[in-house]
Amino acid sequence: MADERKVYRSPARAQRAVSGAGPARQQGGAGVPPRTPKQPPRKTSKKRRSRAVLGLCAACLVLVIVLAVVLTRCSAGPTGPAKADFGTPAAAWQKNELGYYFNESGEAMPAAVLKGIDVSKYQGAVDWEKAKSNGVDFAIIRCGFGGEWDGQEQGWNQDDPQWRRNADECTRLGIPFGAYIYSYATTEDEARSEADHVARLLGLVAPPQEGLEDYTAAPYRLSYPVYYDLEDKSISGIFPDEMAAITKAFFDRLTELGYTGKQGIYASLNWVRARFSDAAFDPWRENLWIARFADELGYTGTYDMWQCSYSEPGADYGVESETVDIDFVMRPFAFGEISSCNGKTATPTLLNDTRQTELHLDGKDAYANLTTNQPDEENGGQKIFWTTSDKSVATVDKHGLVRAKADSGECTITATLADGTESIQCLVRVGDITVPIFATGSLAGQRANDNVSLADVAALKASTPDSILVDAGGSLHGTTVASMTGGMDMLSSFSAAGYDLQAFGAEDLAYGISRLRSDANMGSGPSLAANLRDSDGAAIFYRSTSWNRNRITNGMNYVITRAGYRIGFFSLADADTVNNKISLVNEETPFANDLTQTASEQVAALQAQGVDAIICIATPGVDTAALQTTLKDLGVTAIVDGSSSASGQDTLYRAGAALGLDGVARFDLVFTQGGGVAVRGADTVTADTLQASRSTWESLTITTDDTQTGGDAADPDKDTEAVGGKDTSTPAETVDEAQQQGAEAYAYAAAKLAGLDADDQSIYYTPLFTYAANPDAEKTISFANYLAALYQEIAENDRDHWPEGWTGSEFTALAGNVGEPEYGDISRGTLLDLLPKAARVQLVSVSADTARTLAGLDGVSRTYQESLSEYEPAGDTVLIVTDTQTLATIGTENYTVLRDYGDVYWDVRMNINDLTENFTTDFILPEAPRYGVGRNNK
Repeated sequence: MADERKVYRSPARAQRAVSGAGPARQQGGAGVPPRTPKQPPRKTSKKRRSRAVLGLCAACLVLVIVLAVVLTRCSAGPTGPAKADFGTPAAAWQKNELGYYFNESGEAMPAAVLKGIDVSKYQGAVDWEKAKSNGVDFAIIRCGFGGEWDGQEQGWNQDDPQWRRNADECTRLGIPFGAYIYSYATTEDEARSEADHVARLLGLVAPPQEGLEDYTAAPYRLSYPVYYDLEDKSISGIFPDEMAAITKAFFDRLTELGYTGKQGIYASLNWVRARFSDAAFDPWRENLWIARFADELGYTGTYDMWQCSYSEPGADYGVESETVDIDFVMRPFAFGEISSCNGKTATPTLLNDTRQTELHLDGKDAYANLTTNQPDEENGGQKIFWTTSDKSVATVDKHGLVRAKADSGECTITATLADGTESIQCLVRVGDITVPIFATGSLAGQRANDNVSLADVAALKASTPDSILVDAGGSLHGTTVASMTGGMDMLSSFSAAGYDLQAFGAEDLAYGISRLRSDANMGSGPSLAANLRDSDGAAIFYRSTSWNRNRITNGMNYVITRAGYRIGFFSLADADTVNNKISLVNEETPFANDLTQTASEQVAALQAQGVDAIICIATPGVDTAALQTTLKDLGVTAIVDGSSSASGQDTLYRAGAALGLDGVARFDLVFTQGGGVAVRGADTVTADTLQASRSTWESLTITTDDTQTGGDAADPDKDTEAVGGKDTSTPAETVDEAQQQGAEAYAYAAAKLAGLDADDQSIYYTPLFTYAANPDAEKTISFANYLAALYQEIAENDRDHWPEGWTGSEFTALAGNVGEPEYGDISRGTLLDLLPKAARVQLVSVSADTARTLAGLDGVSRTYQESLSEYEPAGDTVLIVTDTQTLATIGTENYTVLRDYGDVYWDVRMNINDLTENFTTDFILPEAPRYGVGRNNK
């Protein structure tokens, strides 16, 4: 296809073209002397007059041409947008003399067209005349919360007590208003009850019960929508499709009861981004009311209203509360549909708290026509000026037609309104798209060592455009700090470092399922354990939330979008270990589904979601060699291997992630514009490389905005997590921007990790329980005796799960590396120091000689009763239950693990918790007979 090209001349060149300035070009070949001119004949007067006339005509022609050029240039209009003139900046959220609103930083908000407030009972009796005179154009009024009263429970009326007065005053003063109801609905029936509630408050239906106010005499006419307020903690466990169905049930019922107005949804920006991606929410996007308390909303999707502040002085707006919420109707300049496209239009991608529109083109001469929501000039709109950041990659004409000029590369297309007040950008990518995958694993409770920390990993991810960072499991247990926090610190560290998701396997069950579920909420990304099940058969992370409750996952698979491509992940835990060795103390024993069956189910589920690639994360213990052919046949693209530190191409590409803090595995997914994906191997990013990069991050100027969620003093009922944790998704940036992103991510993560260190110090010294003398005993058993007895109890309670052939066997409990506490307050740190460090309780089989050796070690104790006699193993092979630190003295080759009972500290802590009624009573050791070996209680 021939290039369409338009040549623009600069004014200087145009002038030279008109005047003909410059030397005449010499004719003829080199070295040929010029011809000697003949002597011209003598001119007559007639000829002189003729030539004068011709000269005059030529001069006139030149003048006409010059005038034509000048007039053409004058009539062509400006060649670029004007410099924006916003006038004099106004105070925060106020309007200036030119009609522009300004934010708290003094920046103009040209998209804001109307200003309003939202109120409830917490604003008291609003002086609406004052509000109107102070620039309030509209109001959104809470009518109530929850469902309609069924007359069964006294005092259950959930009308907002200020609803009638607020609605009547706005009606009287001609202030346009809408209404919102704060929802608690987790089922469609509850949503319909909330619709019944709203319908009565609008005057559409009569009260169903005596004692409820009747509004039917003068039904309210709303100028703004009824908004369904979706934010309460009680609904955070609802999947997006379920939430959309609940919303539909609400509005369907409201319509059935006679409501004909607009329908809207209120939610925080994070909820909109994380939960409203489901197409079932499309009917309400035009009337989306989004809360984000910041200088800008940073959202380029479809919406209508922005709640920008909850802390404006209430007195300025006639409310009785100290503060009030401020809202703006927004009409931003935005991209519309892509027309005449032979490329791929990518869904807007997350860029921290913003969204970025992308356009993907196959290669040279591919094209697409960008459109905007600006009306044509003939219909009252402004002219749009289009520019490209790199004409060698792609050009754009005055109609928004983008055409690739190379087979690969990136550039930015910018559309700017003629008055210069607003501009929007689209990232254009030509050629193949690369999405790097980084993976850590087997961190064993370490977030830092003497060389590197997860802050270095955070910088690696953030400085690599479009990358994804995951953990392959085996990371929650292995340090005293991890034990002390039950693994929570590692999830917090993952969040600080910007992990997109983390997978968990058998080793990560050290603290039990309940604790693991609680820990998962601390992550910025979801937690996966596709084949791990609790005793009820539910996936252990089913309905698990993350990122301040904004994301919810089924706990089995998850889709991450990068550069418009959808990459699906699922994880597998070692079924043999879970089913045959893991036993949870104080919880029902978990189990793991078959690996092949699980893989088949998860691949099918991801394919149904339309993913472009599928990654299997095999956690420690999973034999990937035995699975590769099956996984490839199912449609898996690559494997992250949590059992190996080596990467390479087998049947599938396998990235060895079991590196701890010694490195980060990497491979690239290469998406071709014509369709398809290839896996490109990459070298492991070593700890030395991470450490060497740190000087770069530290040398850059860093301005980290660690925004925290604020409470809504204006309305305590509202969940104000409209801003909250740092979203770590990273789309494409320029090299300089990527470097800066890396520096900022390093600073952010380093500060967060330092904060965790400080918190751990505080937790370490926090009293946990009181250890007291037994008032009824002269002597008590030792703390080591107690620990051995606990080990014995744990193993005995699990006997039904022991391997076949062992269930009737005798066993001995050995407690090694145990200190003896002093009476008084016992802190978490003190308890940690009394116990084997970062150890697990295990039932093992050993030779009789080995058992005898262990029992005879200094510092190893048995239960009090058994300690009264010498240990003598029965048989050639015997069972003992002890801790892994004690077992380390004989080497792993000298014992066989039969059952694993999790973290020593956590088991002891939970047992003492039970014995002391949640640490409210003293911990007392039982009496020892006077003739025996025990602790003197005096």
